[in-house]
Amino acid sequence: MMHGHGPGMMHWRGMLMHEVLEKIPEDQKKVILKRIIDGKILLRENRIKQMQYKIETMKMIKKMIDEC
Repeated sequence: MMHGHGPGMMHWRGMLMHEVLEKIPEDQKKVILKRIIDGKILLRENRIKQMQYKIETMKMIKKMIDEC
């Protein structure tokens, strides 16, 4: 199933953000870009925490199976 975005195609949010960034002052651009980067960092940190939780759960299940 195609969702309309692939190599070389910008998503509508990306196009909107591009327009917004062209029209605002430089100091506001920095604030927005910093927030975007902070959001991406937080997203990846949360993914790592989620994977660590899944790994711990799998280890617990493996230990329980080994004890049977």
